[in-house]
Amino acid sequence: MRYHFLVLFTVVFLVACSESTPLEPNNKPADLSASNTPPKNKQDGIAIAAQSLDYLTIEAIHLKATTTSVQAPARVEFREKALSTVGAVVAGRLDSVKIQVGDRIKAGTILATLGSPEVAQMRSDVARAQAELNQAQDRVRRQNLMQKKGVGLEIELQEANTALKEAQADYARSVQDTNLLGTGTGQTVALRAPVDGVVLKVNATTGAAVEAGAVLFELGEPNALRMVADVFENDLHFIEVKDEVSLILPSVPQPVNGHISAIGATMETDLRRTPVYIDIDDPKVLDKLKPGMFAKATIKGELSEQQVSLPTTAVLIKDAKQTIVYVEVSEGLFKARPITAGPARDGVVAVYEGLSEGDRVVTKGALLIDGEAQLLL
Repeated sequence: MRYHFLVLFTVVFLVACSESTPLEPNNKPADLSASNTPPKNKQDGIAIAAQSLDYLTIEAIHLKATTTSVQAPARVEFREKALSTVGAVVAGRLDSVKIQVGDRIKAGTILATLGSPEVAQMRSDVARAQAELNQAQDRVRRQNLMQKKGVGLEIELQEANTALKEAQADYARSVQDTNLLGTGTGQTVALRAPVDGVVLKVNATTGAAVEAGAVLFELGEPNALRMVADVFENDLHFIEVKDEVSLILPSVPQPVNGHISAIGATMETDLRRTPVYIDIDDPKVLDKLKPGMFAKATIKGELSEQQVSLPTTAVLIKDAKQTIVYVEVSEGLFKARPITAGPARDGVVAVYEGLSEGDRVVTKGALLIDGEAQLLL
């Protein structure tokens, strides 16, 4: 009796277990690299599930001339030929200073007067040389007259001609020296402006003693201004002569347009910068500029050769030293590709090596494929 009861209990238990509801599987988060296809190793690539591809942006790349912009600090300066200086030709003392900084002057305007004993001596030398020249000319005329009458000697005529040439040379030299001094009388010299312009600097005061060669005044032509931008060494290959430039100046409400007229041949060794000279397109803007003003220059350059460019979101740094992108080798399969990239600029990176025309690159979402990499900013 007990045996039959155990058999019946076992049959009922097995039937109950067979009719029970099976356990549901755990709902785990979807893995971006999961796929219904057989798993790939890293050498073959990384397979991405079809439903996860919506999180990626894949673009076919093309070679093109990349337009870039270079920003640099700039300043307003006079052109080289627009600057002139007035100095003391001889040592002396300033009798008067007739102008001040900011004055607009015409060529020939008297800037100051200088008194010097050396000037008086030079002017007396002119008078002496003039007298000796007159005497030498009279001697030659007398010798020629005596030769015609047949009472003169040939050797005396030659000596008179030689003395005349020496006197002429001495007089010409003394006159040239006084011409360098400028106008004036006695020991006074008038220092005059050589060109029209604006007085930029005055290094003279009335009664001051000055040495020969001392620069007393600096003049500049008001409309002969230009901008000079200091461009870093790494940015020089992006720009060339005639490139367009946009300038922002605090004193001018609107951006000022210009173009590169020349690029300096030397570089500042300490800051690794090269001067780039910019001409202003609108001459009316020059009236609003003053030498020494600062500006921000944006140079619109264009590379002369075609190359590959990618957004910075496509480029990753692997193991802190290797630069890579992910290329789609087949639908849903991606492979890391080492590249040689330039510096990031305006959200774009130039790629020098590693990619070819038509490669399909992940431009957004690359970090979802490779979480161990770092985004190149």
